[in-house]
Amino acid sequence: MPTLVSTSDHPAADQADYWRHVIGTAFGPFHLQPQGRGPFTARLVGRTLGPVEAGEVRAPAHAVRRSPRQIARDTRECYKLGLMLRGSCLLRQNDRQVRVRPGDVVFYDLTRPVDIAFDAHHIFTVVIPHRAVPLPAGRLATLGGTLLTERARTGRLVTSLLAAVAEDGSGEDEPYAHHLGGAIVELVTGAASECLGAAQSPSPDSAEMLRAIVEWIEARLHDPGLSPAAIADAHHISVRQLYRVFQPKGTTVARYVRSRRLEHCRRELRDPFLATQRIGAIAGRWGLPDAAAFSRAFRAAYGVTPSAYRAAATGIDRAD
Repeated sequence: MPTLVSTSDHPAADQADYWRHVIGTAFGPFHLQPQGRGPFTARLVGRTLGPVEAGEVRAPAHAVRRSPRQIARDTRECYKLGLMLRGSCLLRQNDRQVRVRPGDVVFYDLTRPVDIAFDAHHIFTVVIPHRAVPLPAGRLATLGGTLLTERARTGRLVTSLLAAVAEDGSGEDEPYAHHLGGAIVELVTGAASECLGAAQSPSPDSAEMLRAIVEWIEARLHDPGLSPAAIADAHHISVRQLYRVFQPKGTTVARYVRSRRLEHCRRELRDPFLATQRIGAIAGRWGLPDAAAFSRAFRAAYGVTPSAYRAAATGIDRAD
């Protein structure tokens, strides 16, 4: 069933603070500043649609800002779309400023700073994890602050689908909810690809493709399922093509992923501020949950066990 959260259940003096909590829980940390005094009557109806989180928001005029410091505290990596149903807002991201009016769909990236000044409004939002969109995150983030309805013909299809989902109001328990979420991701991917243009889809043999894939891998080293097949599938190429892309690096994809994970673990093992953390927890955080396999790989790479390396680097010797 959809989840309803409303500030009307709280005293007027506490409503803005409660809304800060609601927004922070749903979308990550934000600064929020109400415009004017008095009650802050707002409500959010949220629901999960397969890979995406949807929310219908009604709120009075206010401004929100997501700073680099707040982004650094948030482990989620997501894009956000907003279909304005009533009212308007002014959104700034990537040195781009756009006015969002009823019928517009705005796209922005929650891993980059953003400022939004809302009038009293009614908006339907969708949050999509980076990993769900099979496009390089670095390129897609450059679209932050873009109206899909202006930049892409498929943006009109995105608008129609979001409007239909907003009007339907069904919840995550519906048998077709997962398919709706999948359809939203597909249409957004198509609209984003159209905005980026054909030049943004380099051939599998190009250096540009290698840079894009390396960036994509770096953002997902924590995922134990990060395999050559998964990487190739996300970039719409074959595993054979993926290995050809990596030839200039003089290593295989699997070895590259392992070496990057081990290097991150090595850096954390020599950090005295992380000395109280278990070695297994550090390895698991970087996609290496098998403690024995991690110890063997670390010793093969650096000639010493993880515990001995930590002791030598920090002077702290602890059993794990």
